[in-house]
Amino acid sequence: MDPSVLKSVMPIIVIAVIFAFRFRNLSKPRPYKPDWQWVMPLLMALVFGFLLVTLPPSPLGWALLFIGLAIGAFAGMKRGHMMHLERDPVGGGLLIRQSPAALISLFAIVVARRAFAAGTGGDPAAGADGQIPPEAMLATDAVIGFAFAMMAMLRWTLRQRALAVPAAEPITAEPHGRG
Repeated sequence: MDPSVLKSVMPIIVIAVIFAFRFRNLSKPRPYKPDWQWVMPLLMALVFGFLLVTLPPSPLGWALLFIGLAIGAFAGMKRGHMMHLERDPVGGGLLIRQSPAALISLFAIVVARRAFAAGTGGDPAAGADGQIPPEAMLATDAVIGFAFAMMAMLRWTLRQRALAVPAAEPITAEPHGRG
């Protein structure tokens, strides 16, 4: 097998194995804390801002960045609506379960991004002279916008949906006998 093909296919294989392990846990709900959903978007916004200041995009890069932001926001909203939120009947806390469709859509996005990067020379090793090709920088601008918007919109959508989940009703003991 050609080493360049192996170099492109190996990350997809590793990602597929990771997703296979995630599929095993789809039926198990996890605790969900909507109050802390702002932390990751804030950290990513700082990294996003740092990247824009240190490596400002070209005019075409800005356009692709905004297109990536729009597509990422749409994908994050859709993914947020695919997840299952419910109340724990015992403790009353929120539980979240990822849907198979949400996980498959995330896997498709990762594979598409990888294929796009390989097709545009987005692989850092693609430049023969050690320089990152301009096409790769344009792809990076779009992917950065997409990743930030998808994650931020996913978190915002889940938080809004969590606020709409009705509060747990107190569990009352039923009398065992008639008096």
